[in-house]
Amino acid sequence: MEKKIIFWLLLPAVMLFAYSCKKTKIATQICLHNSSIDYLKRWAVVYTQTDNYDDQGHLLKSIIVYPNGYFQINIDFTYNLFSDGAPINGKWNINENCQFVLNPKTNIERRFSVIQLSADSLTIVQAINYTKITEHYAAFTCPNYSSLAYRWDNAFTLQASYSTDTLYQAKYTHPGGYFRFNADASYALSIAGITQNGTWGIAQPGCLLVLDRNKPNETSYDVQKLTADSLTIWRKDTTARINYLQHYVRHK
Repeated sequence: MEKKIIFWLLLPAVMLFAYSCKKTKIATQICLHNSSIDYLKRWAVVYTQTDNYDDQGHLLKSIIVYPNGYFQINIDFTYNLFSDGAPINGKWNINENCQFVLNPKTNIERRFSVIQLSADSLTIVQAINYTKITEHYAAFTCPNYSSLAYRWDNAFTLQASYSTDTLYQAKYTHPGGYFRFNADASYALSIAGITQNGTWGIAQPGCLLVLDRNKPNETSYDVQKLTADSLTIWRKDTTARINYLQHYVRHK
């Protein structure tokens, strides 16, 4: 998990260096300018594959990582990327070569070829020098009451402090306890033997998990991933300047 976090934190710097080198060309198979498929939505991260080649085109090494999170492409040409840490926000466009470009005309610009797009999947590729990075996404399903109404035991939390322009390396904590979401919209949160009770719900836009809405102690979580047996949520404590990525497993 720490390796995945370091990968995402260092990626912009790696990209900046790589762009000073010769770029490998990959043809864009799909031009989003002409697409009839709605891609302006939230896409769940499935996995990212990084392939390294030699100068003869032979594959040297392939690495696959499975970060939590999502990639949200907004209609106002902004994007939000949540992946194992703090959110990354920026702008996007489509250039004259039909490439999908993040942070255009900046020192962290990234250009992708779109090689697959359907109602439930998106695959984009970035090729630089002798490295090819393929990012796979699936349609994001917003959680509902029935999908969350269980007891979720705390597995671990990744906690990362931040400042105005720096995100520090995350550390693992194991606070123990659980979240129990009840079908009647009540919840119980237990941490270190202390239990807090209240109400919960799902708020739009953003599929936010909200506790004690419209009360002084209201708290919102971004749902990064939900499966039949796991739940990952994220929140930012702006007072303490700490990001919390909380991982839970369904109680058995």
